[in-house]
Amino acid sequence: MESTVSFNKKNMKRTFIFLMTLTITSLLYGQNSDLANQYQIIYEADKDGNRISGSLEQLLELVNNGNPVRVGWELVSKWPGSKNADTVTVMKHWTDGGFVTTQRGHVFAQIRGIFGQGFAHIDSPAGIILSTDQPNSWVAVIGTNGTLISKFKKQDWMEGLTKEQLKEMEKMNVKTMWAVMVK
Repeated sequence: MESTVSFNKKNMKRTFIFLMTLTITSLLYGQNSDLANQYQIIYEADKDGNRISGSLEQLLELVNNGNPVRVGWELVSKWPGSKNADTVTVMKHWTDGGFVTTQRGHVFAQIRGIFGQGFAHIDSPAGIILSTDQPNSWVAVIGTNGTLISKFKKQDWMEGLTKEQLKEMEKMNVKTMWAVMVK
């Protein structure tokens, strides 16, 4: 009889420790398992920096409190080389805001270097191509005022472009979306 009682106490103790460990683990990690749902779009602006939705003041406050930021932007291009010269293509990008700066009531985020990428041929199904095999071939700073300032490593596909075309690629205005991690 004594061995049965002793056995049950050991099992109860092990079961209790297991359940406590499971409960604590669930509490610590269960709430953070879906970080994407913790980001909220706080502010959107058109390509000229005009407010579409949200609050720039709230974005500034959250950024100045050190909350992590993701920035999205929209590229709209006409492709004269396609079969339909009026074809407009929209591509949206999202990335973590790297080095973030606030100035004159606006937020600017540095986008870390990436392998350059671009549209697959406009007349083919949707797709993205890597335009280079060079890491960090494209970096940029993007602002709530709609500015997107880019720098590119020299690449073969740029050979036929004029200085004006390259300058146009380096500075453009884009629609922006700003998401901040909030608890």
